[in-house]
Amino acid sequence: QVSPAFLSLTLDANLATDPRYITFLSSLKLRTLARGLSPGFLRFGGTKTDFLIFDPKKEPTLEEEVFSNLLAKQDAADLCGFRPAPLDLIEYLQLQWPFQEMLIRGEQDRKKHKNTTITRSTLDILYNFAQCSELHLIFGINALLRTRNSHWDSSNARLVLDYCDSQNYSMSWELGNEPNSFRLKSGIYIDGFQLGQDFIELRHLLSNYSQYRNSKLYGPDVGRPRKHTQKLLRSFLKSGGKVIDSVTWHHYYVNGRNATREDFLSPDVLDTFIADVQDIQQIVDATVPGKKVWLGETSSAYGGGAPRLSNTYIAGFMWLDKLGLSAKLGIDVVMRQVFFGAGTYHLVDASFEPLPDYWLSLLYKKLVGTKVLDVSLTGEDHRRLRVYLHCTNEHHPKYRDGDITLFALNLYNSTKYLQLPSYLSNKTVDEYLLLPYRKENILSRSVQLNGHVLKMLDDERLPTLKEKPLSPGTSLGLPAFSYGFFVIQNAKAMACI
Repeated sequence: QVSPAFLSLTLDANLATDPRYITFLSSLKLRTLARGLSPGFLRFGGTKTDFLIFDPKKEPTLEEEVFSNLLAKQDAADLCGFRPAPLDLIEYLQLQWPFQEMLIRGEQDRKKHKNTTITRSTLDILYNFAQCSELHLIFGINALLRTRNSHWDSSNARLVLDYCDSQNYSMSWELGNEPNSFRLKSGIYIDGFQLGQDFIELRHLLSNYSQYRNSKLYGPDVGRPRKHTQKLLRSFLKSGGKVIDSVTWHHYYVNGRNATREDFLSPDVLDTFIADVQDIQQIVDATVPGKKVWLGETSSAYGGGAPRLSNTYIAGFMWLDKLGLSAKLGIDVVMRQVFFGAGTYHLVDASFEPLPDYWLSLLYKKLVGTKVLDVSLTGEDHRRLRVYLHCTNEHHPKYRDGDITLFALNLYNSTKYLQLPSYLSNKTVDEYLLLPYRKENILSRSVQLNGHVLKMLDDERLPTLKEKPLSPGTSLGLPAFSYGFFVIQNAKAMACI
């Protein structure tokens, strides 16, 4: 069984490289899209986490101030009912955004990161966005502020906590991002033991606030488990593992700069994830047995995604397979990098239009429950026809206890048919088949569900996800290079009752 927040989201801290752009989060459309994927966590983190300095005395940017003034005029009981920031302000920022993206990309490529100052307004906008999207905010605190003897300098964290406490913000915390590459990013090396001690200090600091005495702390947000990262994780968990609530690590399949279309459809590439999960779990079992493991940040390709791949239908194979495998292998929460922001691996693009992975995530949220069931396949290569089975989401208005949701990916270049076992052959099945829309085919940025193109009805409404009922006994067809969900009604699965 996985967390009800199993599919969660991230915003990259680089959105605050210039805090003006945090004002994007006042968009009504973005909030509608984010709320569609609740319940879940919203992690604000990434490389920039360790280069953000909070200054409670600094005046906000003009754009942030417009939003803060709107917020201040709101009745406290209705902090989500406000009219969003003026459209021309958002449109102006959208025009500037491509240049800002180039700047963010340049920082990443040069591995030269400048400190950015964030203000009270930055935190207000972030928290309000999470609250009004019905997501729980996890805020990453800067771990690269060090004292002379290279211990963590917690003075800036104290300012953040003082302010959030004064506003009664209920949130969770992380400290630092990918400590395995601190030296590369900043020239500062911190070993696992020291990082563990830093987390103990943060936990102690949190205990001084009644608001945060019992708040959750997650970490250490290491990258893929290569040898030196495994060593760092092991010593971190021995040193400070007892003060964290879940162990977080990051995973990407490929490098966005040279990833190919073939990578996105390769069973070999998809299977590399399994060994990584097992490596992490072995270390956790040996040091802090029983501690939950989370994918604290994950997507198809690192470096912001693979252009013309990570933002199209083809990215869904990596995403849906990762969701299926993670649940099956015991990962409790999977945080998708990113909901919105720089690069091409976002769920929502710079024009606030939802991409294929958004619709895939929405279907997953609506149809797939937290209980994972066993399923096996005979007659085809299970690495090319990949199937997963869960109890159906108990909150879906149409489905009942005992119903089950099968989801499948077809990596064959021909249509494949799934035949249910005989004891289910008389059941009604609802099909939710996602296919690319338009001539770009699997490189399309639009999708259709059972033949209907998916798009928002307006800024405040998502479309109904209409099922296609199949008559009992029909085999479940998946066209070449496609994926979909099948809800088997009245299956009376004991584990789901």
